[in-house]
Amino acid sequence: MGDADFLAKGSYNVECDRCDKKIKSYDAKHEWTGAVVCPQCYDPRHSQDFTRGKRDRQSVPNPRPDSTIFVGD
Repeated sequence: MGDADFLAKGSYNVECDRCDKKIKSYDAKHEWTGAVVCPQCYDPRHSQDFTRGKRDRQSVPNPRPDSTIFVGD
């Protein structure tokens, strides 16, 4: 007999995908990876996954040719 072996109307038993612990469906959490886990194993998605890079302008603002040209000696 485990912790989740009791009757709860409208609920059912679920096994944690990470630690194989038996829990009730109302305690289960769905991760962004698609795994169904218990509250102790729940790993939220990192906030850096939602950031976007800023476009970098790599061109020179005022390109001009070199004015000092040395020809021969």
